[in-house]
Amino acid sequence: MKAGRGMEKRLVLFLGGKVLLAFAACMAIPLFMTIYIDKNRLAEFGIPILIALVWGLWLSRGKNPYRGRLTMREGTALIGFGFFVICLLGMLPFYLAGFPFIDSLFESVSGFTTTGASALGDLSLVNIELLLWRSLSQWLGGLAIVLIFLTLIPQVGQDAMRLFTGELHGESAERIMPRIVETIRIVLVFYLFATLGIALCLFLAGMSAFEAINYAMTIISTGGFTLSNRGIAGFHSPLINTLVFIFMFMAGSNYLLCYKAYKEGIKVLWQDSEYKSYLFMVGLMSVLVAFNLWWEGVYTSWKNVLHAFFQVAAFTSTTGLVVDDCNAWPEFSKYCLLLLMFVGGCSGSTAGGIKVSRITILLKDTWEELKRTIHPKMISTIKMSGVSVPTPMIDSISRFFFVYIVVFFVSSCLFALSGDFSVLASLGAAASCLASVGVAFEQFAQVGIYKSLGTATKCVAIATMILGRLEIYSICILFLSNFWDKEMGKLRHK
Repeated sequence: MKAGRGMEKRLVLFLGGKVLLAFAACMAIPLFMTIYIDKNRLAEFGIPILIALVWGLWLSRGKNPYRGRLTMREGTALIGFGFFVICLLGMLPFYLAGFPFIDSLFESVSGFTTTGASALGDLSLVNIELLLWRSLSQWLGGLAIVLIFLTLIPQVGQDAMRLFTGELHGESAERIMPRIVETIRIVLVFYLFATLGIALCLFLAGMSAFEAINYAMTIISTGGFTLSNRGIAGFHSPLINTLVFIFMFMAGSNYLLCYKAYKEGIKVLWQDSEYKSYLFMVGLMSVLVAFNLWWEGVYTSWKNVLHAFFQVAAFTSTTGLVVDDCNAWPEFSKYCLLLLMFVGGCSGSTAGGIKVSRITILLKDTWEELKRTIHPKMISTIKMSGVSVPTPMIDSISRFFFVYIVVFFVSSCLFALSGDFSVLASLGAAASCLASVGVAFEQFAQVGIYKSLGTATKCVAIATMILGRLEIYSICILFLSNFWDKEMGKLRHK
């Protein structure tokens, strides 16, 4: 053991203040729209901006209290509590506009977790600036981890790199860029230009400028908030559906891998194990669902294919957009979509779920274990993109998978207890909230359905969304006494 410093709470508060200031700057965008549309509603955004500015300036007053390394404790505390504070401030525009407290909190959490479930009911009755804030909250939620680390750049050390790669890269990704600062900037540039590119394409395809910008923000963040209860289906445009499918698929892939493909050529995509698994899974499931829809005569031939590929991409990337009522689909197709919620998108994306990299490693490990049963003395290694995966990492993934499934079953039981829901509805709602998808089956297939559900159901959904987005451990660790123990923080294993 060697001595080290404990948690610098002043540092966490200082950086939390910087995050609040950045939050206030972002909320100024819908504030300006409110000033232009109706100055009588300035309080909806003016009050939370004022609170964020006061807190931010007070917490970040003075010089940076520490300029060394950032520990995992400090990073985890900042992300965990920063997320809660931002969600509370983000709900104020809805609450001040007249929505109930629990509905406002639900909408804010759904936005910042990029889930896309809604408790506002009929979206045609919601003010346009609140619709913009919903989309912006998802865009910020998808980028949240990067925004946090931009404020931590002077303090970033090895432990902070581990936290960053744990959220953005997952277990299979390599360090594409040698410096973390450069990596963050690349992700930011990609995120911004991808948003603008998607907005331009959707605008040229027939959306208004406001619609294109909002849908671009919710697609790139794999959030799925819509501007109407009809969503994408309301445009009745095969071209828009096709473009959205392509963008959802792209949003569910690794951003840094996309950048590497841009710099070095598309061949790098076929060298990445996770991307190949992602492509194979989307392709296979789309074909199976399309065949099932055709066999059951749900649509005409071309619609079977278009709707199947669209919904598979929507559920895999955890965007959660829909082009038709999935309740009318055969049971096999709904089962495929339910499975895709668990897998989610690639590491290095804003998608939720367990992640393709983890599932791929678990499948490879299971196959190797079967071979070791036949040949006990066999020595084997699991590789991702030609790189061996360390045994401790495989063990960590296995533990995460187990905890994820436990949380899913507990959540589904709570959904069943909190309302009159069937088994499929409860399982779908739990999987949807945990993986940040937003929509599910039966009652939960409707946009805005949470408005009519009970407070207990909304609370279960809020807790599940937070656990899923912060990948369970980041939340649970905050409630351990050892996490705050000063003496534990002063010791590190060699």
